[in-house]
Amino acid sequence: MHVRSFAFACGLALATLIACGDATQSTSEVGDPSGPVLTGTTTGIVLPPTSTTTTGPGGESSVTTAGPEKYDLPDGPDPEVPGCGAVDVLFVIDNSKSMAQYQSALAEAFPQFVDAMIANLPESVDLHVGVTTTDFYCTGAGQECCPDNCPVGNTQCQIGTTPEEVEAIDKYYVPPTSGDNGANGSQGRLFVYEGLSYFATNTDDDPAPLKAWFTGAATAAGEQGSSLEMPVAAAAYATSTTNAVANEGFLRDSDTILLVFFLTNDPDASVEVLSTYTAMVREAKADCGGDACILTAGLIKKCVPDENQKLWQFMKAFGEPPIWGDIEDKAGYVDVVGDALAATIGDACIHIPVG
Repeated sequence: MHVRSFAFACGLALATLIACGDATQSTSEVGDPSGPVLTGTTTGIVLPPTSTTTTGPGGESSVTTAGPEKYDLPDGPDPEVPGCGAVDVLFVIDNSKSMAQYQSALAEAFPQFVDAMIANLPESVDLHVGVTTTDFYCTGAGQECCPDNCPVGNTQCQIGTTPEEVEAIDKYYVPPTSGDNGANGSQGRLFVYEGLSYFATNTDDDPAPLKAWFTGAATAAGEQGSSLEMPVAAAAYATSTTNAVANEGFLRDSDTILLVFFLTNDPDASVEVLSTYTAMVREAKADCGGDACILTAGLIKKCVPDENQKLWQFMKAFGEPPIWGDIEDKAGYVDVVGDALAATIGDACIHIPVG
């Protein structure tokens, strides 16, 4: 049970026990009336009468019965339902060749996601929505890259399964710790669209500007990225202090849910071990409560869970099981990106850790 809910339930249980206790209790059993006041919607709790036995000089006994004591309780509403103050949504979008159709389908489904998310969240929750890409090699438009002919084929569901493949892939993996390659949205940096690296709004605001911004950003990510897609590395480095300047302001920690959403149709080629990437995300959400504040979802190939790819291992590494769908089922995008995912965000927000 949630900590706040548990505390409130305990308070009500204690109140009930006091109100309905055995009338033969001694004063010491009732407790100190000067103790903490119990909260609730009742105006007061009446304690049962108490008896005190005294012995006189001649050995005679007398019983003194005190009238009922009353704890005055403040009037007021039930305790507020706990909830997060903010939600950060990071979309990791594959920007390799052949992704245009999927980017467009995601853009079309996004407005329903926004409506469903707002409907499932408490009032006045701040929203940040950002995009990063799966590229860790390209150096900018027109520069050397490998959108067509990378040295390691990725038509199967697994990639980088041998030391030779990992060595070859590593040459096309330039993390931000090795320097900025200058490509928009690469190496875990947020994709800048219409001058914004992310869109900030509130659940009380008109959602139309957010819908318009993301619809453009999702398709503007394009298809010029490396065909050695590294979505896990992108998600991790988007939360890393290495990209703190480029991504400044996007990620909040305490009292904030983080949703990482993947859109990719190829196996993950991220080079480093899984724990390196999960540690970055957990560190970024340490003050919030770690895994309980991290959600994952995605539109991916059906073989990703079947083969337990690194992408799938990452997606299921945190609190709730991931919400996911087949990237080829474009007609089903609304179902995945809409009510199911929004309900999960809303539930996680309500049960966000206290402290």
